[in-house]
Amino acid sequence: MRLKRSVLIGLIFILAAANLLTLLLYFTKSEDASGFAKLAGTETAASIDGESISRESWMYEMEQRYGKEVLRELINQKVMDQLAAKYDIKVTDEELDKEITLIKSVYNTYDRDLAVDDEILRERVRMELLLEKVVTKDVVIPLEEIERYYEENQEQYSIPEMFNLSQIVSASHKEAEQIADEVKDGSSFQAMAMELSEDAPSAVQGGNIGYIPAGSHILAGDSAKEIESLDPGSISKVIEMDGKFYIFLLHDKLEAEQYSLEDVKGQIHRRLAMEQVEKSMKPEDFWKELDVEWFYEGSL
Repeated sequence: MRLKRSVLIGLIFILAAANLLTLLLYFTKSEDASGFAKLAGTETAASIDGESISRESWMYEMEQRYGKEVLRELINQKVMDQLAAKYDIKVTDEELDKEITLIKSVYNTYDRDLAVDDEILRERVRMELLLEKVVTKDVVIPLEEIERYYEENQEQYSIPEMFNLSQIVSASHKEAEQIADEVKDGSSFQAMAMELSEDAPSAVQGGNIGYIPAGSHILAGDSAKEIESLDPGSISKVIEMDGKFYIFLLHDKLEAEQYSLEDVKGQIHRRLAMEQVEKSMKPEDFWKELDVEWFYEGSL
């Protein structure tokens, strides 16, 4: 089971929306001591050898480059919330927790878009679940089909203990110790991994190697004991494996889960129902139904 690319792309948009909205709210207006707003264009965002770039120019460029997709994402959030209210559809915290656990259990180094704030991930997954529920609200799936799918795909719902890790690999124990000391002193683990790690595939990802299941090659022997003892956000001591020296950063732990048919019946129903939908649906397909008007009228 792989996470849909629509979820990953959506995560980028929602993260961009959060960042851009923060900037818009902060930079569009600023208040002086009397409480009166000053136009952003009267202030300087940067200065290069005496030549200034105004905040107004900066904000204009951001709107031109990212404004359409950010606004689309904000509209889609409202669209899904209104459709959910219209059809009395809800996504519970329990459903969200299960879906996110299943997503994380198949996370790998190429799913970099999942390396975002948990609140952003939860909101994007909530929207995806609402969309699936709206699209499939009238689709009936016999219980026998749900039971058969569960029996044939039980491995998807049996999740071992997993550790979300980043690594820095060095050919020298001395160098690895120096790197570990620098990280402990406040240097960025991600930056150090990109610059110094001997493992090229993970180095370009800032050292991230995704969720590693207990019992894997990395989590064996001394490394298993060391990593299992870590708290999220902490780094390991230098560990020697196969003639190289590793430093691990633990981002997150997933406890082992065994979901019963009852636990995931709804998730399986949505999956099978989505396969019966004639075309791939997205929030924009409901814009006309909700009479959406926006700044970029005439194009989705």
